[in-house]
Amino acid sequence: MTECAPAALLAAASSSIPVGTRQVWVASPYHAQLMRDAVHVLPEGQLAWTADDAVRLCAVLNPLLAEEQMQLLNVGAALLLTCKKALDAYPHSFAAIAGHMLPDRHHDGEDGGRLDRLLSELQMLLFQHPSMERHERQESDINGIWLWGSAEWPQLDELASRHIPVATRNPFLQAIADGRSARMIISDSARLDELLQTGSALPEMVILAGDGYAAVMKKSWLPGWGKPDWQPKSVKAEPALLSMLQSQL
Repeated sequence: MTECAPAALLAAASSSIPVGTRQVWVASPYHAQLMRDAVHVLPEGQLAWTADDAVRLCAVLNPLLAEEQMQLLNVGAALLLTCKKALDAYPHSFAAIAGHMLPDRHHDGEDGGRLDRLLSELQMLLFQHPSMERHERQESDINGIWLWGSAEWPQLDELASRHIPVATRNPFLQAIADGRSARMIISDSARLDELLQTGSALPEMVILAGDGYAAVMKKSWLPGWGKPDWQPKSVKAEPALLSMLQSQL
């Protein structure tokens, strides 16, 4: 929508990109459950995650990543992986696996196998160093990170410094959003209550993002007194949603 790779947007929000960085990736932490013949990833909205969790994860994983000339940085609660040698690999976006199964084949690209091995090593390291703080809060373990949305770095400032005026609890969107001038809410339903409890005025538009669908609600559409009718007024394809969002930038 912004004509800019997700990792470039996140990198533009960081002031700690190491000298010599040639590629950046968004790193999404996840909790997984082993099924009979597959690995199921917990939906992102159901995973409790804070900036303190992100700082701790960086401390655990960076000694291993340094051997690969990589470094994991936290941008608020979001995570950014920087690489001094670019990877030729093309994994699915995290949205394609959150709430679904981990892929059971190598990623595309000449470095697809190398990326698989790296992610497996990070999984083993996380298994060996569980977060006692998360256990005390009775929160799910972090079993791995997923890399996606890569971009070459550095990029022109005018291309990679666009801030979206939204209120959200999604760690990645929070890092690149300008919540102070939010004209809309973008959230999954599991985190909407957190946003509504802040005491701020309800923006004109609320977008609930789901698995393959998004529910768009506007103040002018909200039902009045009596029994509400929550049937959709219209069902449109994704390009209509993106066009509407672009008009809010």
